Amino acid sequence: MHKPRSIWSIRFNVFVAGAAVMALEIMGSRLLAPVFGNSVFVWGSLIGIVMASLALGYYTGGNLADRQPNFRTFSMIILAAGVLIILVPIFAPMVLELVFYSGLGERYGPLLATTLLLAAPTTLLGMVSPYSIRLVAKNLLKVGGISGSLYSISTGGSILGTFFTVFLLVPTFGVRSIIFSLGVIVIAVALIGISNVERIFVILIAATLIMPSSAFLAGTLSIYTGDILYQKDTPYNTLNVVDNGARGVRTLWLNSMSHSAMYLNGSNDSVFLYTDYFHIAFVFNPEIESVLFIGGGGFSGPKKFLEDYPSLTVDVVEIDPEVVKVAWNYFELQEDPRLNIFTEDGRIFLSKSDKKYDLIVLDAYSKSYVPFHLLTVEFFESIDEHLNPNGVVVSNMISSLIGDTSNLLRAEYKTASKVLPHVYLFHTRTSSLSQVQNIILVATKNQTLYTKANLVDMADKAPKRSETLAEYAKTYFESQVRTEDIPVLTDDYAPAQSLLNPVTGASYEGGETILPRSTLNPLLIAGLWIITLVSLYLISNRLRTGFRPDKDSLVQ
Repeated sequence: MHKPRSIWSIRFNVFVAGAAVMALEIMGSRLLAPVFGNSVFVWGSLIGIVMASLALGYYTGGNLADRQPNFRTFSMIILAAGVLIILVPIFAPMVLELVFYSGLGERYGPLLATTLLLAAPTTLLGMVSPYSIRLVAKNLLKVGGISGSLYSISTGGSILGTFFTVFLLVPTFGVRSIIFSLGVIVIAVALIGISNVERIFVILIAATLIMPSSAFLAGTLSIYTGDILYQKDTPYNTLNVVDNGARGVRTLWLNSMSHSAMYLNGSNDSVFLYTDYFHIAFVFNPEIESVLFIGGGGFSGPKKFLEDYPSLTVDVVEIDPEVVKVAWNYFELQEDPRLNIFTEDGRIFLSKSDKKYDLIVLDAYSKSYVPFHLLTVEFFESIDEHLNPNGVVVSNMISSLIGDTSNLLRAEYKTASKVLPHVYLFHTRTSSLSQVQNIILVATKNQTLYTKANLVDMADKAPKRSETLAEYAKTYFESQVRTEDIPVLTDDYAPAQSLLNPVTGASYEGGETILPRSTLNPLLIAGLWIITLVSLYLISNRLRTGFRPDKDSLVQ
């Protein structure tokens, strides 16, 4: 018969499964919101699919328990549920993009997305309660009390899962990290019922899914392909200049991330495609004569503008003086009467300047860090004051267009829209909506809202490379951008890092992986889950006066 430890384990697993069901349902709403909003169709889909999956799980779990009433099978069911939960945030971008393109719309799209993402793990979690009753109960005279006790434990777990997720986790951590942590805790409790060899195997698989192998090197070791010409730690950055002879490219790395590059043959053509997208501003205003770049890097953008538009004047604001020095010494920056360089914070520069511009380019953001004070309503109000009547803002963002990796972009879209009449988004690498890539945000003072067809026609009037700009105009994301679940960023409230954190582990432009500081968040949250679940379970067990298993009520 079961050892006492197994009885405790069964009841605790039931408690955790109950918590996981409700936490997963709540987090499902956070996954769907960027694409479908928080409509009644979203919540109706979540509630309906979760209930249907639980019903299927109850039926399947009861039948399986009659055929294989053993603790190992019970643990393997929970283990499979944990693995599927970990896979939810990994496959969510692909699933949401598939549903977005399916044409089901806001009414039926959430139903399909919820089914694909949550039905399988919820069904497995639903199998836990009936299976646990079969494991514990042998004497039919006591099965009513036993089942009532176990279902009350499951409900208690659901209550905890709801409150713990809503009031502690959601305000503090990213969606992806929370769901990963939920999978970790479910897998952890399942390990009790399997062999040591199986435990080691499962732990290795879970670790592989949660943390990319390069996470252990993030922030401590950087591998550059090429020859390092210059290295220096500045008050703002760890700076490296690297030559790649095979590609004929020189790259400026800041904090282990490539920020700017140039060809070694003397060409000012753009190495990184997103910098060439800055020229799309001339589609909106072909008469641009004055430009401000906030963020200099290797000055590839300013150099190309000066080369292509002889009547243009360019001001560049760069906060790090060492970056400016490197641009002079290693990136062939030349003296030009049309170029003015200011070494200070971009927002401070605007607060002291009275000059107005036709175009302001924001290129001070990176893959895993954004200066929050350059994202807020107040900052865009300052930009608006420094734009001429037909002025344009072009901002480079690292994001996807949908899913939890779009949060910061959508917050910036919503924030800019509070100040400037119209905001446009252009993808630079792929039409895949879930792919993290450079997204170009364009905001205009012009009151006219343009369609994609309008922009393509307007590209023909651009002063340079009209055919190329027409191709860029075709990458306009013309669909509605969901922002109701995202805050407007203000000086008082601009949680830039928490909005950026879901990008953790996401593939970026076909190969790189973005690994900001939140890589270990799933394990941290899992620790909080374990402490809370165990503590409350032990307290409730002390207070509970119901089920007390004895040797007559246990099945062998």
